Amino acid sequence: MAFSGQIFLDFAGYSTCAIGVALCLGFVLPQNFNYPYAAIGFSDFWKRWHITLSSWLRDYLYIPLGGNRHGKVKTYFALMATMLLGGLWHGANWTFVAWGGLHGLYLWIERYLKDRRNAAHIHKEPSDAIEVRRHPWLSFFYAMLTFMLINITWVFFRADTFGKSWQLLQSMFGLVGDGKALLTTLAIFKVSIIIPILVLFHWFMRNTKVLDVAYKLSWFWLGLVWSSLILMLIWAQESGSSFIYFQF
Repeated sequence: MAFSGQIFLDFAGYSTCAIGVALCLGFVLPQNFNYPYAAIGFSDFWKRWHITLSSWLRDYLYIPLGGNRHGKVKTYFALMATMLLGGLWHGANWTFVAWGGLHGLYLWIERYLKDRRNAAHIHKEPSDAIEVRRHPWLSFFYAMLTFMLINITWVFFRADTFGKSWQLLQSMFGLVGDGKALLTTLAIFKVSIIIPILVLFHWFMRNTKVLDVAYKLSWFWLGLVWSSLILMLIWAQESGSSFIYFQF
C-alpha cells in the first residue's frame, strides 16, 4: 500500500511539474492522472492512470489489433496482447510482463462479466457518476476492491525477480510466520494515515478537478491551502532521491 501511494504521488507529481513547466513555455500538455485509486473496475482505472500512455496503447495497439470490433475472442486477445506489451514497455524484465499480464487478466474477467450481463439482456450499465449516486456504498466497495487488486499488481512492478515477488505476496497474505520486521512502527503509522487519506481524497474528488475546486475558493482560503502544502513538502523532505519514473 505504501508503494501504491508512493508511485502515484511520485508520478502524478512529476507529471504535474512537467505540465506546469510546459505552461510556462507556452505548451499545453494533457492531464495525465484523474484520481485512479477511485476507479470502479480496471477499464475505469486505465482511463484514470497514466492517461497519455493508456491512450497511446489504445490507439496504436488495442485498436490496430482489432479492438472490440471482431468478436469476443479477438477482443480478449487484443486486451491481453496490449497489456503484455504495455508491461514490456516499462523494461526488459519478466516481472513487468507479469504486471501487464495480471492487468490483462483483470480486464479479461471484467469484460467477461460485462458480456454475461449484456447476454442476459440486463439494462445498460450506468455511468460511474450515476452508479455512485444510486449505490454509493456498493460503488465504494467496488472501488476499494479494485484498489486492493491493484496493490497486488504493484508487487510485480516493484520487485525485480519472481522470487522476491512471491515472498512479498506471501507476507501480504499472512503466510510468513517468522518474517523479519523491516518497517518501523512510525513508518507503519505514517502509511496507515497517509494512504487512507489519499484514497478518500480520490473518491470524493473522482468527478471533479483540483482547479475547479480552487476557482470556487476565496483568495484567502486558496492561499492558506497552497501555503500549507508548500510547508508540508518542505518538512517532509528526507532524501534527494529522483523520481521513480526517471528509470523509464
